[in-house]
Amino acid sequence: MLWLRAPTGTGKTEALLLWAGDTERLIYLLPTQATTNAMWRRLRRIYGDDAVALAHGRAAYMLRMESDEDPLDARLFGSVFARPVVVATLDQYLLAHLHGRHWEERRTLARCATIVLDEIHAYEPYTLGLLLEALRREPPARLALASATLPESLLQLFPEGYLVEAEEDLWQRRRHHVQLRKGSLLEEGMQQARNFAHQGRRVLVVANTVADAQALYEQLQATGLPCTLLHARFAFRDRQHKEERVARPRPGSIFIATQVVEVSLDISYDVLLTEVAPIDALVQRMGRVNRRGDNPSAPVLIYTNWSEGARRIYGQDVLERSLEILQTLCAEPTDEELAQATHRLYEYVLNTDAWQQELQEGRQTLDELQQILGCYTIDLTDEQLRARFTTRRGMISVDVLPQCYVQEALQLKEQGEGWRLPELLVPVPVYWLIKAPDAFEELADLQVRQTGLPYDAERGLRLTDDWQTRVEASIL
Repeated sequence: MLWLRAPTGTGKTEALLLWAGDTERLIYLLPTQATTNAMWRRLRRIYGDDAVALAHGRAAYMLRMESDEDPLDARLFGSVFARPVVVATLDQYLLAHLHGRHWEERRTLARCATIVLDEIHAYEPYTLGLLLEALRREPPARLALASATLPESLLQLFPEGYLVEAEEDLWQRRRHHVQLRKGSLLEEGMQQARNFAHQGRRVLVVANTVADAQALYEQLQATGLPCTLLHARFAFRDRQHKEERVARPRPGSIFIATQVVEVSLDISYDVLLTEVAPIDALVQRMGRVNRRGDNPSAPVLIYTNWSEGARRIYGQDVLERSLEILQTLCAEPTDEELAQATHRLYEYVLNTDAWQQELQEGRQTLDELQQILGCYTIDLTDEQLRARFTTRRGMISVDVLPQCYVQEALQLKEQGEGWRLPELLVPVPVYWLIKAPDAFEELADLQVRQTGLPYDAERGLRLTDDWQTRVEASIL
């Protein structure tokens, strides 16, 4: 087993591919569909289109976009890990071990493959529990774990490996000038973002919740500055357009985002303003400014008053511990010092009772499902089995269709282009459907739920004040 730790922008992917060499089969696993799509395009340029498969929930759509007709063979070969190189979300690997569709083929081919688990830090403990149990039962031929923040306490969960780190001079780079600012990002941060933009800086602003990001966007846009907003509640088509736009920012522009920037975008801005968050999340956000260290240290302003939404997402104890660690850092920390700060937070979090309990629940779920199912594929009409057939326990989302796109969706179906429906769908937390069911309606013709919640391509899906109160009350 290989453990690879290297700062962002230092060639981690290239090092992993060199290590994989001329392996018979390479399975490259990533945490999100966005990162998987980007890596799929990248590896196709290296290995050739016919050698690289894609496997995730929207792979059929991505493949169809690249072809004049339905690429049935490509979809099938990707779904069973049958191409020489397969780029997939970790979920696809885990669903095979939970006896999902095609589990026999996937697991047979994975056993003799070289598997790369990139961004290993990005997973919740339940998912890690599933992964650890799957690897214990059926280890692949070769395995690599990689991350810019690869804490020792996380590595100890896996079988012993050989640690390879980036060269010392890369770890000693000082790419950021960190300033802890009193106040909130939503109030004090807005004026500072304007000041930087007027100086011609390319400004990245990261909020911890979609609602705060939308509020920042509306306030900054009203000033006349060029602003772009990106978060998880955009239709897929609109999100793709935005990702293309923010990859080439103009001087004086402001990019407002949520956690989606942490593992999905290869961008480099001049300034970062962010609400305080867990250290590992902050390090990933900082990796989106002065990404390759070619410029003097970039200003990073971290606002220390967190919102109620941030407290619910991360937990007050984690935010407090992160702030304590930040206060011990010098103004221009090296990449090595930032990695060590992450290790300190992980050492605390991984030893909490709640984290350990979720980890064990993941292990136990995989063990029990395999015992129940034996040699059979899971029956998803069984309510109890279906409830346990999940690879994540965090913010589980479902796709809905904004009312403003219903007519377009119906036209696509009439024109025989129903496969393009994913372009118009927006992911929302599943608890919205449970706590606010009258905001959603089944569309039998399209086999999807529509929502009357306001949506536009610049701000995404929004909760009205009434719905916001109802949803927040349901999770307090």
